[in-house]
Amino acid sequence: MLLNAYRIEFEGQYKDRILIAIEDITEKKEIDRRKDDFLSIASHELKTPLTTIKGLVQLLQRMKPDGSSEKYNGTLNKVSVYVDRLNILISDLLDTSKIQSGNIELHVEPFDIDKTIHDTVENLSVSAPGHTITLSGTTNATLLGDELQISQVINNLISNAIKYSPGSDKVDVYINRVGNFVKVSVKDYGMGISSQDKAKVFDRFYRARDIQKKFPGLGIGLYISHEIVANHNGTLWVESEVGEGSTFSFTLPIMKNH
Repeated sequence: MLLNAYRIEFEGQYKDRILIAIEDITEKKEIDRRKDDFLSIASHELKTPLTTIKGLVQLLQRMKPDGSSEKYNGTLNKVSVYVDRLNILISDLLDTSKIQSGNIELHVEPFDIDKTIHDTVENLSVSAPGHTITLSGTTNATLLGDELQISQVINNLISNAIKYSPGSDKVDVYINRVGNFVKVSVKDYGMGISSQDKAKVFDRFYRARDIQKKFPGLGIGLYISHEIVANHNGTLWVESEVGEGSTFSFTLPIMKNH
């Protein structure tokens, strides 16, 4: 009788703990869902006025009065830059909410990965004239996937390499075949990443403490890149040491019969 009483009490306490744990998990999921809903709605609502502001700024740039001062022109250009930054941020938030809800769309078509990377590097070289972006290697491979999203991944990795390497002016991009996969690597010569941060660097909204103090951002670019690569049946990872720079690499399967 006494043994049965202890058993009943123990099972009752164990069951209560399980119920509490389930309630905590359910509550957390509900909070996360509400956050994602907010991000999605806010991003959509901000897109329209921002597009209008961007158009008005471009109109002002074309209608600059004759003899306008350098300060006037410089201020207008700064407004344009910050509007572009805000637009990228909102787009990232929108992508994040789509990924979390499983609504991210893939426009799957065959594309030439060498050309995609070359075009992306060329565009970034123009927008970041203070840095030398070197592209090495070829694959002659055709991939089946969303070319725009893969270009977004490459853009994110190179932009991060530039952003987090304030003391360096070069970024190296390597592409090659590894078996039935294409491997793309982006190497910088910046601050590097600690082993503790490497384990979390692809988590949503995660930013290392030293990065939070020095650089603006929300910590979603790498998360989005990781999810895009995963949705293309690929893998994204990082190799890095503090003070020795970082190399972000990803692989994607080559289209069959190519």
